[in-house]
Amino acid sequence: MSGNSSALVPIESWAYASPELKGSGKSIDIGLFAESLIYYDSVIVNPSNQLQLAEFISWFINNGALNDFYILLKEGALKFYEYSFISTAILKDDEYSIWNIQDNLQAEPNSFERRFLYHQSIEALFPKARHRRHLYSAFRDNVVEVKAEEFSSAIENARADFRDPRRNAIIVQSFVDEIYSVHSLGRPPEIKATVTNSGGDAKHRLNFNVDFNELSRIAGEGVTFHNGTPLTASALSNRFIWSAATMGSDLFLPQPMSILVGDKLYESKERIAKSGDIIEELKGKVEFPDIRALVNSDQLSLREILKIRDKAKKFRNWLQQENGRDRDAIIAYHNEVAKESGLVTAGRKTLSLFGVLGSGALGSAVGAVVAGPGGAAIGGAAGSAFGYLADVSSKVGSDWKPVVFGGWLKERIENVVAADDKS
Repeated sequence: MSGNSSALVPIESWAYASPELKGSGKSIDIGLFAESLIYYDSVIVNPSNQLQLAEFISWFINNGALNDFYILLKEGALKFYEYSFISTAILKDDEYSIWNIQDNLQAEPNSFERRFLYHQSIEALFPKARHRRHLYSAFRDNVVEVKAEEFSSAIENARADFRDPRRNAIIVQSFVDEIYSVHSLGRPPEIKATVTNSGGDAKHRLNFNVDFNELSRIAGEGVTFHNGTPLTASALSNRFIWSAATMGSDLFLPQPMSILVGDKLYESKERIAKSGDIIEELKGKVEFPDIRALVNSDQLSLREILKIRDKAKKFRNWLQQENGRDRDAIIAYHNEVAKESGLVTAGRKTLSLFGVLGSGALGSAVGAVVAGPGGAAIGGAAGSAFGYLADVSSKVGSDWKPVVFGGWLKERIENVVAADDKS
């Protein structure tokens, strides 16, 4: 598969991924998936649990398009990526820490079918045994299953960030900016964080100048936000980056997760390789509808998405160009496809992406993956915070030239990196 032809798409909605959907009671961002189908030959969907996978498949069934689901799998246009563990912040002795937690069945190789497809939420969609067998067959060879031991350094890097007040301010600010924008609350407050040690490096307390309970209330019912949420968000952003780097894929992300990923990509290059403006932005208004919003509000069906996908091959060709992408061309392509699809009157959207968009990616430092032993919990002793940055840096611009769809604010991380370099 050629470069920039596939994208990892996490569909779960939560505080750091489409919080407006989570606040409205939707557990997945199906519109994100639908939009990614237009831009990529192959879309690699990451559901966090069985219920989310069931909701994802239900969307095809409700669209009368289950056969299209199977065709997408057969053609390689749809694949699945599953973390066979959870990365979560755990509260102990009134302090949070981040862990990868994996049970015995999750640790077993090729256990996705048993854990997901035999689940009652999936079986309820396919009450006939022959239909279930067809489902099992369709999923085989279309699932990437990863284990906790592969992500120990990513977790350790999130722990290091948790001790950095400037980094934490950025992480919380991204959430605050998003919910203030969604609810049209005007200018969001500027977030500041301080760290108070309470017994050595391993024990510290974060303090912020905002009330997290109030932020959760603003975000909406069902959006959980507490002192451990930013730590979990940091760990998940690291997971997504390492997954995409390992597969050589792009990332198609909701906000505010895309901001965290952009910051970490930029940091990995600046701290390790000092390679300048490798991570670049592209933004522009296009005469193209907000596919994601239309799908999430049930105004656009899968069949219509597939028709647009057929006409939008020029988007995908543009992404797969190795060098010298014409910035104006991608905007022109959107306007052209909108006219061809009869979508000119459907509105305008802001095109936002970033990554290795230029032609001059420089060489980078070489790092080694530091993996921990298997087990119920993989902790910080098994990985390296610096090693994670080096590992990511070694891939960016060499064998991996990522493009990330989503918003990003480069200036923030520039300030953090500059301040840390001085300290």
